[in-house]
Amino acid sequence: MNDLIFLSALSMVEQIRKKTISPVELVNAHLTQIEKLNPRLNAFVQVDAEGARRSAREAESRVMSNSPLGLLHGVPLSIKSSISVAGLRCEAGTRLREGFIATQDAPLVTRLKDAGAIILGTTNAPELLMAWETDNLLYGRTKSPWDLERTPGGSSGGEAAAIVAGMSAGGVGSDGGGSIRVPAHFCGICGLKPTPGRIP
Repeated sequence: MNDLIFLSALSMVEQIRKKTISPVELVNAHLTQIEKLNPRLNAFVQVDAEGARRSAREAESRVMSNSPLGLLHGVPLSIKSSISVAGLRCEAGTRLREGFIATQDAPLVTRLKDAGAIILGTTNAPELLMAWETDNLLYGRTKSPWDLERTPGGSSGGEAAAIVAGMSAGGVGSDGGGSIRVPAHFCGICGLKPTPGRIP
């Protein structure tokens, strides 16, 4: 399983296109890793296992029927819980938004799905994204996969922890003053802050 969950997203896409791995086995491997590690790391606030498996079956059907495939076809991703994913919690770590469920996808999420990505769930963030550690009164503290006594950083700390632990192949955070760059640095992975205005 580790061979699958720690492949690069590019390698996942290539192997799916060659039919050497399937979107279903890829999603199941990531969901197994989430089930195993998330109770200790607290990276995900909501996992949509049923939706991810349904999307994976649809993605596999497209592969087997030789239909045109998107650039991220079958790649399992996670989304910071301040970005809208239809049907999932979008609380930004604050009790002011407790229980808020997004009714539609953010444009960014729509683009990812159109490219064939499979959304696994949403990840933890500090309250209103305003800290360089990931802890809040709704879901508690996210821990670094490298050392459970340390933080993965913030505010996209749930994303960084999920990715480095192999629970997600990649993900989407947000960054106004270091909120992608700090967790990437703390966790030893690559993070990119896009040019402001480039991505809605």
